[in-house]
Amino acid sequence: LRLRIMKGALAFLCLLGSAAAFAPAALRPAVMQRSVAAAPAAAGAVMVDRSEAADTWWGDKDYPPSIVLGIGKDVPSSIFGVTSGLAFAIGVYCVAQSNLVNILSGSTVNGFYVAGALLVPYSWGLHVAAWIQKQNGK
Repeated sequence: LRLRIMKGALAFLCLLGSAAAFAPAALRPAVMQRSVAAAPAAAGAVMVDRSEAADTWWGDKDYPPSIVLGIGKDVPSSIFGVTSGLAFAIGVYCVAQSNLVNILSGSTVNGFYVAGALLVPYSWGLHVAAWIQKQNGK
């Protein structure tokens, strides 16, 4: 009986704690309302001005600019294309070998094949990146 009461009390405290995360700011203690500006600045910190965001709007064209690819903006379309084909081939092989379309059990699942099957949707993203770069002449 004592264990049951302790479990109930613990469940109530967990519920109370999770509900506190959604409380309005006016009801929160002052300790939680510190502003970021009040924090002491680190010595030697460098301020980076990113107020000028790159324009990624492409409503007047049929394809977006390369900047939408982030760190891949300078990667040639041929690299994206080859990696897309390679990821697709590996992913399809893993889907075929893991037999994901049939009933699975703990003894028939191979984690490497399941992880490799995730390359199929990833290859689509690489394909789109290759298309964007090709349209932009890269």
